[in-house]
This record gives sequence, structure tokens and C-alpha cells, in this order.
Amino acid sequence: MVSFKMPQALALALLSDICMTDGISFSEFANAKINLNLTVLGKRPDGYHALDSLVVFALLGDSVSVSPSDDITLTYAGTFAAELQASFAPDAEDLVLTAARMLRAESGVTTGAALQLHKSVPLGAGLGGGSADAAACLRLLNSFWKLDWSLDALMALGARIGSDVPACVMNTSCRMTGRGEHVEKVENLPGLFCVLVNPGVHVSTAEIFRQMKKPQISADIVGAPLQPFPDFSIPATLYAYLEATGNDLLMPAIAAAPVIQDVLAALNDVGADISAMTGSGSTCFGLFLDEKTAQRAQAKLKGLFPDYWVEATLLKTTVLKTD
Repeated sequence: MVSFKMPQALALALLSDICMTDGISFSEFANAKINLNLTVLGKRPDGYHALDSLVVFALLGDSVSVSPSDDITLTYAGTFAAELQASFAPDAEDLVLTAARMLRAESGVTTGAALQLHKSVPLGAGLGGGSADAAACLRLLNSFWKLDWSLDALMALGARIGSDVPACVMNTSCRMTGRGEHVEKVENLPGLFCVLVNPGVHVSTAEIFRQMKKPQISADIVGAPLQPFPDFSIPATLYAYLEATGNDLLMPAIAAAPVIQDVLAALNDVGADISAMTGSGSTCFGLFLDEKTAQRAQAKLKGLFPDYWVEATLLKTTVLKTD
């Protein structure tokens, strides 16, 4: 059974954006990203889709560590390391390497970094994945190389790497708009527990967006201000908003991977307050206000889906109580 209890030092490290150090090696946590909702407004003139999403981060994810080196190198460890390496097309580059090389080029640093990615989150899961890893790399090397870049500067660089990277650099509850490059911190979310279920089915984000066939929208609509969020500090208000907005990628994702519908039904059956799919899938989540209910749900789902990735976690929406 999963326990959410953890030492205070670890809890504070996970909730902040500081690097943990052990001698000459440093590490940074790459918290998994969860889209609590995802509205696709339409296709922008530049070809990207305009999005509006409430994003939170889980107290689970990958990690990136670094030690001194003359060159920039990357090795892999963890449950999904071999699968990640096998997924790369010929001559493709991991986003962690892309982030490291871009930051070195932009900062003028001449030293290198021996990086290791510990991959604990499944691939193609809608959980940020490579974007969260790249963002963790930027935060990590900003400290390791003593660059003292601002968070805004790292986010601007991250936007050149991928649409989800700026939100993952911020690494806290936020509203993500534009194609993902505009990120605004959201501070009034209640404490929530979450159970994540990934059925091991990969879905193509690009294909899911193509299947949506959203209409073109003008630059004026793209730049128009969005309605402000309501006060989410009351859970019922948050749940009502999520129910009303949903995830516009859900139906094309279910068409590509029907098992997603089965997972959502199972999350409802085990008592989730609300269930949904994150990103373009295939990971689904259930939200809970009560820790024990979330733990029981995780255990039931693991019994129901023994071959699936099933994890229970606390979301980074409030300060942990560690006493």
C-alpha cells in the first residue's frame, strides 16, 4: 500500500525548486505534469493549437543528476530507461541533451556536464515526460554551472525546446495558454491526492491533434484575454470547473486507445471524486480529498490491472504537513 508520509527534508526538496547535493553530484526532480483539464481553442495561424489548461505536478516523477565533465553526456537508469532509449529514431536527441546544449550555448559556459536521467515515469503517457526532464535539466544546470538565470529566462529558453517545457520549468500549479509558452502561477488550489493509471498504450500526440480537426482561429482570437479562473480553494468549485471544461483530446484518444474509457470507468468505480485523462493520454487520473481513500483505490486498481502502471501520489497544490 502506498504511504504519503515522507521525511521533512525530502518533502521540502520536492516542493521547492532547489537542487539536492551529494558531494560533487547534484540532482533535480522532474515532477510528472498533470493536465487537470485541457481546452483546445483552435488552430493558430502559425500551425500550433491554442490551448487553455490547468496544470498541476505530482510528487512522483523522473530525476536528473549531474557531475563534472569536460563534455555534455547523458546516461540512463530506472524502470523505463531501456524503453526510452529504444524509442529514439536514428540521430534523434533526448530533450535533456537538447536542453543542456542550448543552455550552454546561450550562457557561454565552456564546461560540460555528465548527466544521468533516472526514468521512472512511462513514455507517451501525457505526464510531461521529456518536457519535465528537459525542464529539470535547465533548473539543475542553472545551479550546477552557477548561472543565476531567472526562472523567466529559463522558461523562455524552455519554450524553444517544447510547448510543455515552460510550465515544467515553473514546476508548480499554473494556467498554461498559447501553445504552452504562456504560464501563469495558480495559488488557490486545495490539497489533493491523485491515483494515476497508465495502461501501457502509447498514443501519438500529433495524431490526436490531427484527429480533432479544430478550425483555424485568427490572431485576434489567439490574443484575446481568457476568463479568469474562479476561486478553486473550495474543492466543489474546482470539481465543477473540471467537469464543465474537460479534456478536448479525450474522445480522439479513446478512438485511438479504447482502453482509456475502461480505465476512467474503473477510477469512478473505486471512488474517485472526479476522473479524467491528462494531456493526450494514455494516463488517466482520479482525484481524492482523503489520503486513505486514495490508498484503497490504488490497491483496488492494482488488483484489477496488475500489468498497468498504477501509482498514488500527493499533488503539489499545497504545503505538505510533515509532523
